[in-house]
Amino acid sequence: MSHPAPNPVPNKPPVGLYGGNVLFAAPESWDEGCFSAPALRAIRSARPTCTLGVICHERQLEFWQSIHGIDEIITYQDRSSARSIMREQAQSRYLWESAILWEHNVAAEYCYAAKIKQRLGYPAKSLQKYLTDEVLVPTVVGPPEHRVQHYLRFMTKLNVPTQKPELFMPVNLGIPQVPGAVLVCPESDYGPHFEWSLERWSEIMGLLITHLNAKVLVAGHPGSRTGLSARLAKLFPNDCQFAMLDPIASALPIIAAHSLVIAADSSISHLSAHLGVSTISLFGPNDPTWRRPLGKQHTFVRHKTECAPCLLKKCGFDLRCQKEMTYEDVASVIMMKYPMA
Repeated sequence: MSHPAPNPVPNKPPVGLYGGNVLFAAPESWDEGCFSAPALRAIRSARPTCTLGVICHERQLEFWQSIHGIDEIITYQDRSSARSIMREQAQSRYLWESAILWEHNVAAEYCYAAKIKQRLGYPAKSLQKYLTDEVLVPTVVGPPEHRVQHYLRFMTKLNVPTQKPELFMPVNLGIPQVPGAVLVCPESDYGPHFEWSLERWSEIMGLLITHLNAKVLVAGHPGSRTGLSARLAKLFPNDCQFAMLDPIASALPIIAAHSLVIAADSSISHLSAHLGVSTISLFGPNDPTWRRPLGKQHTFVRHKTECAPCLLKKCGFDLRCQKEMTYEDVASVIMMKYPMA
């Protein structure tokens, strides 16, 4: 009688998250921060007694503070270096044993310079030198997956459970939403080709103010240079308010007080979804299948064209994905969402 061959002894133990004090090196962009948040929550859920820290750019401090379960947040500035962060952390009460790195930034350099014993990450060329353990996830063949899977598959590879609804719950700042309050943000920090035209936005403002009697705040985006929001607000001087959401993180309470956000594909749409505010995103060059705001209660509008999604910051043709999106395309979605706002 034959017996199955025994499993070979591995040369190296399987990759896992072994440290009791875990540092999460946050992505620097707002959208990637939002997409990575469920992975952070997954660590806290799987390791309720571990010490969980985040290292992030100082502009993101309020964002990460809004997420329950983080024990320590380390911040750095534009001019910070790994050495300067180490000096600031010399008296820290925590000794980090493991770190999760997502991209090459100052946070990754700090984790390397601080000689954190285990440094896990994807084997990206720019990141490999900072890692002790590369996490290899099989390539998925098929339709595009949402970007959040980039982070969740990593956690799954570390045997951290990710199929939990609470990982995707919006944060609660304790600020009640004002019924009928609508925040409109026509600007995008991704570039001018991610912005719909002033003429079309003015038609939407007419719908909100005249027909729906909404309380409208037109929000300026500090990452945009087109001035579209200010120009839109000037067309309705007696019917709306204008505010520049700068810095963005400090404006989270302003966003949270609204019951509906209508925005260009931008960081604002992802942050409003993070706060649980019903969000309508207008997509042009980007792919909503891949990068729509997280949450089933949010929706997007796009006009499908032959060249979209191109994922390019600058259009190589005639910007038809924006120009062919009609007032009716957007208004019909607003009429479905506004009674829920």
